[in-house]
Amino acid sequence: MNGSTSMKHENGRVPKAVTAIAKASRRKFILFAVLTFAAWLLLTLFAEVAKRAGWSVAHITGYGLFTVILALIFFKARKRLLVLPLGTIRDWLVLHLVLGAASIPLYFQHTGTLWPLGRYEQCIALAFYVVSLSAVLGVILQRVYPRRLADLGSEVIFERIPTEIANLREEAEALVLNATKECRSDTLARYYAETMQWFFLRPRFVFSLLFSTARSSGWIQLHVATVRRYLNDSEAVYLKQLQDIAHRKSLLDAHYAMQGALKLWLFVHVPAAVLLVLLASWHLIVINIYAR
Repeated sequence: MNGSTSMKHENGRVPKAVTAIAKASRRKFILFAVLTFAAWLLLTLFAEVAKRAGWSVAHITGYGLFTVILALIFFKARKRLLVLPLGTIRDWLVLHLVLGAASIPLYFQHTGTLWPLGRYEQCIALAFYVVSLSAVLGVILQRVYPRRLADLGSEVIFERIPTEIANLREEAEALVLNATKECRSDTLARYYAETMQWFFLRPRFVFSLLFSTARSSGWIQLHVATVRRYLNDSEAVYLKQLQDIAHRKSLLDAHYAMQGALKLWLFVHVPAAVLLVLLASWHLIVINIYAR
């Protein structure tokens, strides 16, 4: 399962080691935030002095912003250089969050507008907004979904979910066939073919599972209650087993929805960040050529 899971003892208390790590992360966040704010303040003061001296403020804020963007993109490279003594991944993640937040006011200092006029500058602005908004979304997802996935009570590898769903579908169909043979009635089999088979074909209620499992569980309860009135006692036993399989399928669907969201946002955030670096690099080159 992607993301961190909540670690608790059986009595519900969080281990001291986890609490210590959380406190250390908060201290480093405060430290990085203070240092970043101090650097931003120095850059702002320098830009004000340069403005009074007749220098180009846009060049100063532009170089500052480009440096921050390069530092942010370096986080991805740092994850691949684990052997180098460059600090922990957790430290870099905290620094990534702080610098990402600082890049927003720095961007508006540099542009002075929400939406620039030039086509090329608009492409840069669009890339910057996509990166920023996807970053905010990613922070929310990474704080919410790992806990919700841990609460499901099982760990599932995302790439194995289609196979696991297929296995549950085979188990459900075998159960229905056995019920037909043992109970000498095809009521449950016909209802499965008309209704429940749809549920087992692939992940269902994916969008609603991003927020709650209520719709998926409610769908199962409704259809189980609907068919139960037409079954005898022997068939009701098989229906209960089919309901249990359906709930296991619903848990897999929840894993598919939330793990998929955690993966999908990276496919938006990372390419947009790379594109932003490329656009900003060319912008910097062009500005320096024409400034000479």
